[in-house]
Amino acid sequence: MCGILAVFGCSDSSQAKRSRIIELSRRLKHRGPDWSGLHCYQDCYLAHQRLAIVDPTSGDQPLYNENKSIVVTVNGEIYNHEELRLKLKSHTFLTGSDCEVISHLYEEYGQDFVHMLDGMFSFVLLDTRDNTFIAARDAIGITPLYMGWGLDGSTWFASEMKALSDDCERFKSFLPGHIYSSKTGELRRWYNPSWYLESIPSTPYNPLVLRETFEKACFELMNFIH
Repeated sequence: MCGILAVFGCSDSSQAKRSRIIELSRRLKHRGPDWSGLHCYQDCYLAHQRLAIVDPTSGDQPLYNENKSIVVTVNGEIYNHEELRLKLKSHTFLTGSDCEVISHLYEEYGQDFVHMLDGMFSFVLLDTRDNTFIAARDAIGITPLYMGWGLDGSTWFASEMKALSDDCERFKSFLPGHIYSSKTGELRRWYNPSWYLESIPSTPYNPLVLRETFEKACFELMNFIH
């Protein structure tokens, strides 16, 4: 249950702004009491409050690729990180953190790697090579993430609204199963299972039908298990 805070496009890059980001990040300290990290690059800030679970000795965040041109702050756990490491044998891992695969996957596959992740996660990634960034949230929204906009046109992301409410003119919940890219300025769905439909069901609500359908589904599931 780590806490992340990221700000991009700040008009103010002073020491006072850096101190303000640290202050706001500390509002998330209860989510991660083991480590506080901050990466500053030009008008961008990525902060992290860590709860050390996987690789507690060297997995402090933000995390990087080999030359630190890719920076990522993550809240969550990547269940298939060992399998993904096998796909990334050409890369050198700096930690044993399950979340480090994100920086290398981005470097290898670009923005369309998110579907490869099996886990619960919210992350924000900065590519310093072209000063672009992405943010993504897991398929069903197990981990929290909010997005906001500052009066100076800056873009903010945080695990909780309390890190955004005083410095953003507006903010909203970041939708589960979506990715935001600064290249397009759009939020799009990355999680697109074959069964997902955008259409809203037109069948009128009937509590008896709902109950019978639910009971039938449970009965079939029990038969499948046995």
